[in-house]
Amino acid sequence: MFLKLSVIITLLLMSLSLNAAERLDYLVEYKGVLSGYSWTDVSRASIETVKVADCSGRGACMMSTATMSSKGYAVLETIFKVRFHYRSFYRLKPARTLAFEMREKKYSDKYQPYGYKHSLAVIPDGGTMVDFYKLRSKGEPLPASVKQFVATDHKPAGKIRVKKVKHKPVAKHSIDRMTLLQRLRSAPLKKGYAASFPGTNGKDQLEFRVAVIAAEEVNVAGRRWKTWKIRIDELEKGDKPVPLFAWISRDSRHIPVKIEIESSFGSARFILK
Repeated sequence: MFLKLSVIITLLLMSLSLNAAERLDYLVEYKGVLSGYSWTDVSRASIETVKVADCSGRGACMMSTATMSSKGYAVLETIFKVRFHYRSFYRLKPARTLAFEMREKKYSDKYQPYGYKHSLAVIPDGGTMVDFYKLRSKGEPLPASVKQFVATDHKPAGKIRVKKVKHKPVAKHSIDRMTLLQRLRSAPLKKGYAASFPGTNGKDQLEFRVAVIAAEEVNVAGRRWKTWKIRIDELEKGDKPVPLFAWISRDSRHIPVKIEIESSFGSARFILK
C-alpha cells in the first residue's frame, strides 16, 4: 500500500505554486492505521516557482520545483523514506507542458546505482508525442536538447545517462499535473466551474476532470481563508480515479491553502505554513 503513497505525493505536490519568484511551504499530515487514526505530521514540502528566459531554445517558460522530505518525521522515515523532487517546465497561455522531471528515493538500488528512481518526459514542439527517458548513471549521454530540463543538484549532468527512451503518443497540448494545477490557479473559478484537460505522466494518456464543488472558509496558517473547494479526478483507461480535493483562496493570489486525498489506507493532506 505504501507504493500508492508515491502517486498521492505526486498529485499533492503538483498543486502548490503559480507566481514567478514564489515559494510556498507546507506541512504534510497523515491519518490512518499507522497513526492510530489521528492526524500526524509525516513530512514537509516546499514549492518554488521562477520564470526561465529561455527553455532549451523554445522561448520563455515557467519552472516549478517541488521537493518533499520525511527526514525528522519518524512515521514515514522508518517505513517509507521519502525524498521527492519534481520539476516542471510549462506555459499557461495557452496551457502546455514542455518537460517534467521526477526523482524519488527507493529502497532498492537495482538499476539505480545512485539510489534514485529518475525519469524525464519531454514533449517536443507539435505536442502529439512525449519522449520518456529513464535516467541512470550508466547508458547513453543525455542529448544536448534535454540537458536543461534535468536538475544537477545531486549529480553532474555529465554523469547522468539515458538507460532507455520511449516515444509515446499523447493528445495535442497534453499537460502534466503541475501545469494542470497552475492552470487552475489562473482559471476564472466560480460555483459551477467545470473543465477537462488532456494529460500525461510521461507514459500514459490521461484525462483531468476538475470542478468547483463549494465555496468554503477554512482556518489555515493562522488565519481564516475564503476558498473555492475543487475536486480533481485523474482518469486513465481501465483505472478507477481517486479524487483529490484542493481549497484555493479566493483572493488575487489563488493560493492552494489545503490539499486532501482519501484512500483505502488512510488520508493525507498538505497544510499551508
